[in-house]
Amino acid sequence: MNWRRLSVMRPRAWLAARRGWRHRLYLVLAGASSALAMAPLHLWPAMAAGLCLFLWSLDGARRTDRPLRSALLRGFLFGFGFFLAGTFWIAFAFFTRGPGYGALVPIALPGFATLLAVFWGLAGVLYVLLAQRSEWRILVFAAVVTLTEGVRGHLFGGLPWNLPAYTWQAGGLISQTASWAGVYGLTFLTVYMLASPAVAFGSRFRVTRLMPVMAAAILALILACFGALRLSGMPDGEQPDVRIRLVEAGLSQAEKWGPDGGDLARDRYLALTAEPGLDAVTHVVWPEGALPIFMLDDGDTLGRIGETLSGGQILIAGVNRRARLESGPAYYNALAVMRFPGGSPRIEGLYDKVRLTPFGEMVPMSWLLRLIGFDEFTRYQFTPGPAASVLTVTGVPPVMPLICYEAIFPGFVRSMPERPAWMLNVSNDAWFGATAGPQQHFNQARYRSIETGLPMVRSASRGVSGIVDAAGRARVELAPEVTGVTDVSLPLPIQAPPYMSWGDWPAWLISLIVLAGVTLQRHGRKLRRLKSQP
Repeated sequence: MNWRRLSVMRPRAWLAARRGWRHRLYLVLAGASSALAMAPLHLWPAMAAGLCLFLWSLDGARRTDRPLRSALLRGFLFGFGFFLAGTFWIAFAFFTRGPGYGALVPIALPGFATLLAVFWGLAGVLYVLLAQRSEWRILVFAAVVTLTEGVRGHLFGGLPWNLPAYTWQAGGLISQTASWAGVYGLTFLTVYMLASPAVAFGSRFRVTRLMPVMAAAILALILACFGALRLSGMPDGEQPDVRIRLVEAGLSQAEKWGPDGGDLARDRYLALTAEPGLDAVTHVVWPEGALPIFMLDDGDTLGRIGETLSGGQILIAGVNRRARLESGPAYYNALAVMRFPGGSPRIEGLYDKVRLTPFGEMVPMSWLLRLIGFDEFTRYQFTPGPAASVLTVTGVPPVMPLICYEAIFPGFVRSMPERPAWMLNVSNDAWFGATAGPQQHFNQARYRSIETGLPMVRSASRGVSGIVDAAGRARVELAPEVTGVTDVSLPLPIQAPPYMSWGDWPAWLISLIVLAGVTLQRHGRKLRRLKSQP
């Protein structure tokens, strides 16, 4: 018995009974260490340890004078540490934007982590409010985390970044579960499997305490076997007569937006596009915002592109687009598909980004910032496009464009009435430097291929570019520091996975069933106690 107290039980009881600033610091550190489970490290034991410590702390919140308030604070502190460590790279966007914006980092970075951490605080409140003292309370823990993460992914436009499901590298065995459960269903399973050891120990040893852990081990084995079976049946074929050239100019934001940055970017992209082998290429892809100009309005630039693509190749490029409306000029972050017959530009397809990045492309409550004198931060906002769309491009099957972080929204990809044959994700990750941000972005985008059964072509400026097959595996992966061109083929899609039919409803339904069952059980016990009283 002594060895158990020293190894697990005593630390568990000690943590559950702690209060004060030391306990709060431990929770922040536990959350921060859990971020090691995200890309590029994918250290899932760090997430397991963090979730166990968090669960023990929530169990201790029941013993306080104000359990719900204590649970809210404890959940918030864990979430704050998790998001502060997992999204620290957003600070680089402020430094990249210009010298006057760096002073905002001490406010923006903790503020961003605070906003996201509120949802983990809500999960803590729901757990303490609903969970029984049984070892199967782990199901309640998984359910409340899944539901609150779902709210985070949808409320006010949503930001489903670094969900627990992303602990697993896309394309691996466990990640294939997203083909039928989605990332929210995989979040439920991940939290259950990784946090189950927390309920295996108590003041008295009971064999029943091991049942959730044993069930988690069996579940992990089943998911791994399913993933191996799915990957073994993946086709290796490619679309015939399609050869795509990915162009990576390697320009930083400072170079692109510095003096003569427009000429520098244009010359660099044109020179790389014209490298040997262009005759065998059918389509050329430039990333989001490749040129810091309104390219569609620049006749000289379009003329030079037409001279370069004289072999009939099609250019698919991320562009900044300007339109003149009755209310004034409107700006769009767009993707343009262009042909150049006889050297003259012809726009074959156009897509305007729908989900704009908060504080990057649009400013929430900008009227309030203007009211208090921060007009500078509200200028040059982009206008969102009308809806997601599928583009018809000569020489390739129908494609769904995804600009920047649109690729992290599962529901956005499912919103199309017409199923495309592949996805094209263009992004500008140069804002975030050599940090974990671009790696996290790439891993999350690859999950869309698992959920949809569609391959993805990705072109990210100073991010991770490449080719992803229908199972989320990177057939070609180009590191952010790579400069040059890479000619690739387009993988084939597979039959639509179950997730495309039912979406995230199984995740919500299972979570709600768990919470409803616990609530009914609690009321049943109260009724039995009342009936037993004389």
